[in-house]
Amino acid sequence: MEDLQYIITIGFSGTDISRAVFLSFIAAMYTSPKRSVWTMAFFALVADRFLWPIAGQAFAGADLHSLYASIGAFGKTFSSDLGIYMVRYLGIAAMTGFFALIRRRIHGSFKKTEED
Repeated sequence: MEDLQYIITIGFSGTDISRAVFLSFIAAMYTSPKRSVWTMAFFALVADRFLWPIAGQAFAGADLHSLYASIGAFGKTFSSDLGIYMVRYLGIAAMTGFFALIRRRIHGSFKKTEED
């Protein structure tokens, strides 16, 4: 039980919540019948755990070898961090689903007022 608590704590630490909420909101804007919430949450997870940190290092002025080392470290620790990624994915999927639901409700309320 302590391992699960540790994984959940690491999966959603306080510093990463704002980034996850932002990416979930953006992913929810692109959901459609062809692109489900699960698919868009996966893209948000990739952006959250891989693209955002690498882009942050690049914008901060890190050299190319540091970027390659970060990518290599991601690949090397992927299997040991799989539990954290799963918890993070489920959290991002839940937030994306919530934002998509709000978006559908808002659009549905506008359609009802236009028909009246």
